Amino acid sequence: MTAADAGLADRAAPGTPPPLPRARERWPGPRPLLWAPRAHTVEVVLPATGDRLPLRLVGAHEPGYWRADAELAPGTDYLFSVDGGSPVPDPCSAWLPDGVHGASRVLDQEFAWTDASWRGADLDSGALLRVDLPTFTPAGTLDAAADLLEDVAATGVAGVELSPVAAYDPARGLAAGVRLFAVHEPLGGPSALQRFVDRAHRCGLAVVLDAPHRWAVADGLGLHAFGPYATGSRLGPRTGARPGPPGSDSPRINLDGSGSRGPRDFLVADAERWLRDFHVDGLLLDVEALVDRSALPFLGELAEDVHQLGEQVGRRLHLLVDGPGRSDRLTTVVHDILDAPGVADPVQDLRRLAQEVFPPTTAPWRPPSLRRAHRATQRASAVLVRDLTRLPAANRSVPWTPDTGAPREAAGVTDDDRACLLTFAILAGTPPVLDTEHVPVPARDDRSRRLVDWTRTLLSLRPAASADRDLPVEVRTEGTALVGRRGRTAIVMVTGAQSVDVDVASLPPEMELVAAWDPAGTTLEGGMLRLPPRSPAVLHSGPFEA
Repeated sequence: MTAADAGLADRAAPGTPPPLPRARERWPGPRPLLWAPRAHTVEVVLPATGDRLPLRLVGAHEPGYWRADAELAPGTDYLFSVDGGSPVPDPCSAWLPDGVHGASRVLDQEFAWTDASWRGADLDSGALLRVDLPTFTPAGTLDAAADLLEDVAATGVAGVELSPVAAYDPARGLAAGVRLFAVHEPLGGPSALQRFVDRAHRCGLAVVLDAPHRWAVADGLGLHAFGPYATGSRLGPRTGARPGPPGSDSPRINLDGSGSRGPRDFLVADAERWLRDFHVDGLLLDVEALVDRSALPFLGELAEDVHQLGEQVGRRLHLLVDGPGRSDRLTTVVHDILDAPGVADPVQDLRRLAQEVFPPTTAPWRPPSLRRAHRATQRASAVLVRDLTRLPAANRSVPWTPDTGAPREAAGVTDDDRACLLTFAILAGTPPVLDTEHVPVPARDDRSRRLVDWTRTLLSLRPAASADRDLPVEVRTEGTALVGRRGRTAIVMVTGAQSVDVDVASLPPEMELVAAWDPAGTTLEGGMLRLPPRSPAVLHSGPFEA
């Protein structure tokens, strides 16, 4: 009997994959496990000795899965051979010290964690700092980045968003294929990520990890040797297949075709690995790569699984979801206002954006499959963080962000402009992802320290501002001054090159001036707020933690 014969249940209900198997031991682990639904035989090949050990079908309750009879010792190199074919790496390799096409190595999961008291962070009312590992430090490694985590914590952010750590071929780049389960060895490998996360938690920082699903089933990875991981691979279902995500040459992950149970298990197991074994607090999802048409959308299944895992480990876990062209909308509009002070069009854009992102009685935007997923898994929706606001460099460094040409952050942008953008991004209400162009880390000079101090002040106001996110947003202009208010918080910004007296008497009288980018030049007297040029200020009523 082949795995295909044993796997009839995997194809019995088109569009509705059966429930995720729960009897399976931790995957990946020391006991080799493989999904190969069309194989007749599977062997584990040990390069050190030349031994070939047969795997056996697990059974009808887990169709298409093969498992070894015994565990391999930590540090053992191994490969899989399907039907006597050339040995290839484990699709779920936990460690690839010799690169993405080299042998898999059994990872010793033991690590002396010191974060037993960590319970996670509230990413809805906090902010993340984007850490692009290749550029964050000269060394470009996880250990070097970990040395700056105390400086990151000093900015007041709730956590960091890490660029992808998945293993890939440096000569060909991420788009040639990533091994989702393995940490890229030049970054320091799996032990370096464990050290980074543990140190981040000691600093009071959550860690969110980019999940580059877009390139997880690229042709060059050879996953077609095992089964229909991709809709566009040689063994994948082709009928009615949709093209890959915009800007991607990789085949789409098979989430709703024949045999899709295996790829779904593959992605869920990958998420569980980072969240459970590496104590990561959240994953940034490439939503466009995960859209499917099944009765239970994959995003809903993943959210439910992460919700259950969070209850098991006793930590707040998150899935960050956002579509391309959305997370940079606010920053684009604010840049336009700063570039054309007094011009009505950008301000109208800001009004429209406020109504779209913050309608007082309407649920926030979700891609179609996520809307269905949300309805299917209402209780799991707590793990979803949506409608992010990314500062320019935080947007550009997400590897699947469409290339829109020249960077929006131009050479003529001043620290005053950065302060204005920080003010809107942090207090707008949607979860912000900041960048080191606006929040320098480490802050080694006076201008850097000023930006960090401003960021910390704004973040202390953010929880109170976020509490009013269901209230409508009011936007008006007075010459080159822009006034935006929601609930107990108002932002006033001068976009021109001259100081301005802004009439704020129409705001609630209990509102007080609580923060100003230029405190010496900013005053509030008799309902008139005097602001220096290119300068933001914040008015607020009620208590907040400074």
